[in-house]
Amino acid sequence: MRERYLVWLQECDAENAFTPEQREWLDRMVEHIAASLAIEPKDFETGWFAQQGSLGRAHALFGEQLKPLMTELNEELAA
Repeated sequence: MRERYLVWLQECDAENAFTPEQREWLDRMVEHIAASLAIEPKDFETGWFAQQGSLGRAHALFGEQLKPLMTELNEELAA
């Protein structure tokens, strides 16, 4: 899964597309997908995500792109 994530990051030009804080959240989302095979909005209410501001913080960081981003990560990485 890590290799697929690295390829995905390259394909979306992550260094220019995401801030360092967004990258940290993406990394944590990928860790969650690795453990649970998917990430859903409710998953932001526990663990590391909850400590960092939960779903509200995720929305603040990614805006309208959060849901499509979660869908894309789930599809790309859990495949």
